[in-house]
Amino acid sequence: MRVALFDPCYMAALRPEDAAHARRVLEALGDEVTLVDGRCCGQPAYNSGFRGEAKTVGRELLKAARRHAEVVTPSGSCTSMVRHYLPGLYEGERQRGAQGIANRFHEFVTYVSDHPHLGTLALKLEGVVAYHDSCHARRELGVTPHALKLLGLVQGLEVRRLAYEDECCGFGGAFSVKLPEVSVAMMTSKLDDVRETGARVLVSADFSCLAQLDSGARGIGLKLETWTLAELLSRALG
Repeated sequence: MRVALFDPCYMAALRPEDAAHARRVLEALGDEVTLVDGRCCGQPAYNSGFRGEAKTVGRELLKAARRHAEVVTPSGSCTSMVRHYLPGLYEGERQRGAQGIANRFHEFVTYVSDHPHLGTLALKLEGVVAYHDSCHARRELGVTPHALKLLGLVQGLEVRRLAYEDECCGFGGAFSVKLPEVSVAMMTSKLDDVRETGARVLVSADFSCLAQLDSGARGIGLKLETWTLAELLSRALG
């Protein structure tokens, strides 16, 4: 298949190598990949109440995606924003057009999990990881079973589930800035949960959560590596 890989702005800035991991996996599945980067889905502005600004930057992303039949995004929060909220900023024919483009966006883990060539991948990686669900991935996109399916396909990998898997890590974009004390308390609780698993690698479908938890782990001296599912699968390809 021919697909576009949308590398979200925050990932391109904070962990640019992750797009290469996602691309490697897609190409291993036989897809022809075109990169769409340098753009924002509009979520930061939208969540802060700046709907006009969100509409402006979101329009640029929709324009870039318009010529692609399928767009894969390694970010649940961005996928959710584009599919569920961005079209609502428009009216009439423009809203219908925006929704039509938005429907082409697919969250990376779900896309890979449902790929017809998934069975051709030889995935092997020795080690122990803990799995963290992001709120967007779990509640709005239903990614959890797809993530666990992929993790279960990796030979030699032991996956340890968190005791409070459905609880938020405390990031929430603008929430962590507006209510930092609450955000840090939630993050600390989540890191305690991770520590109890004994795993030294934390895996998630969303880098936004991992950025929060990675920063917190370094702050308290917890030795923890954070990998997206795209990175883990890329490593498992050998």
